[in-house]
Amino acid sequence: MTTNSSPPKRATVSESRTHGTEAVPLLSAPLAPVCAPSVASRIHTLRDLGRETLLRSYRADEWGAWFQAAGLAPPRLTGPMFDSSLVLADAAAQGAGVALLPVRLFSRDLQGGRLVRLFEAQVELGSYWLTRLKTRRESDAMLAFRSWLVQRCQVP
Repeated sequence: MTTNSSPPKRATVSESRTHGTEAVPLLSAPLAPVCAPSVASRIHTLRDLGRETLLRSYRADEWGAWFQAAGLAPPRLTGPMFDSSLVLADAAAQGAGVALLPVRLFSRDLQGGRLVRLFEAQVELGSYWLTRLKTRRESDAMLAFRSWLVQRCQVP
């Protein structure tokens, strides 16, 4: 029996390109403020956001960039910080505050009413890429996956 001790061939979806990888652009991910309908009912203007808990990702500059794009100075940020956009979205949906999320990735939650987009103002701070190590040969399965994923990401 032979074993292969090398790591499996894999691809990752990344928010940036990395040295030594091949990167295929998938989609842009503009961020906009979203929250539970119960929280949205008390937010009527951009300034109302300053009275709410602003849920944060580990990227410290997101809310500041969004407020700047909306034409306002950002309030002091003290809300909880999350390292996963899925957990951030869940916290917002449960009424913990307002999250800045890539709306395209949470379209089902928005369409289903679990989350509400508060304002049209958005900020684009990055994109998503499919990456793989250049040192690994791309298998037929990876080529098929890449083709499928790129096609799915082009659908609005």
